[in-house]
Amino acid sequence: MGGRVAADYYKTLGVSRSADAKEIKKAYRKLARKYHPDVNPGNPEAEKKFKEVQEAYAVLSDKEKRSQYDTYGRVEGDPGIGYDPFRQTGAGGWRDAGGFRVNVDDFGSTGGFHDLSDLFGELFGGARAGQARRRARKGSDQELGVEIDFAQAVHGTSVTIPVQRRVSCSACGGSGSTGDRPCPSCHGAGVVISTERLRVKVPEGVRDGQRIRVSGKGAEGLGGGAAGDLYVRVRVKPHPFFKREGNDIRTTVPVTFSEAYRGGEIEVGTIHGPVRAKIPAGTNSGRTFRLRGKGVRNMKTRAYGDHLYTVHVVVPKVVSPAGEELARGIADLYQGNPRDGLPTNI
Repeated sequence: MGGRVAADYYKTLGVSRSADAKEIKKAYRKLARKYHPDVNPGNPEAEKKFKEVQEAYAVLSDKEKRSQYDTYGRVEGDPGIGYDPFRQTGAGGWRDAGGFRVNVDDFGSTGGFHDLSDLFGELFGGARAGQARRRARKGSDQELGVEIDFAQAVHGTSVTIPVQRRVSCSACGGSGSTGDRPCPSCHGAGVVISTERLRVKVPEGVRDGQRIRVSGKGAEGLGGGAAGDLYVRVRVKPHPFFKREGNDIRTTVPVTFSEAYRGGEIEVGTIHGPVRAKIPAGTNSGRTFRLRGKGVRNMKTRAYGDHLYTVHVVVPKVVSPAGEELARGIADLYQGNPRDGLPTNI
């Protein structure tokens, strides 16, 4: 007869060879309580003993298997109850038991463990809801990116983005099986990928690289656990004119020599629209002025930053005799060489 050499199952359960089914069952229940992995989390020795106890009971609680064992000292085929959290079987399949897989078919109909739920009910309060709470796990967070214009970041906007989420399979309720077969919709995974078009509000003042959290729109939780969160990372396209520094905006504004020399009022473009601003007479090219409250709104304090504009004196490109004569007259206005005091070498 085939099969592997078995352990001393009677010794494993601590019963005599003449023990009846009631004694065997009582011994098993006592040892199952003692060595169950949920009672001994992270204890490999307890896990090993629990597997041995399961195997012993699977044989001694089945009349045919016990008869083979008593006669030949072994059992045809694999006598174990199929502890393997990474495997599934055909008919009957695997039934979950506190984080471990128990093949209820191996117990057989005679002396079989029909009150398996009673055992774990006594161990852990008897409620499947409690078991679900032990396994409840929050879904994982997800992240995706979106690109928006500079103006959208400054003023705020809404974007619609496709979001792929792992959700429980509706065909099998997340169990992974329909009857005794793997679920054809999720192929036994218990989850499917769902695509949802999600409208996300981008707040006023969002920065390049900043993440926006959308609660509960990540992967669906397991065992009744809460869904994870979705994080939308924002990429802001640069603007050719406006440059953002924190909550301030910087620009460069060209002015004529006459405006810089005589002073006057010029129009300065800001993210809030054009503003009339004065520049004093004798303004040098490169001088920076500030327009308070004309920058970006802070997302937390709700206060606005400033707009800083730097004037750049533009020299006329047209050269004429009249212009040359005017330039010579302007040169006489300088009091000394403006480059005096600069280093001439390293």
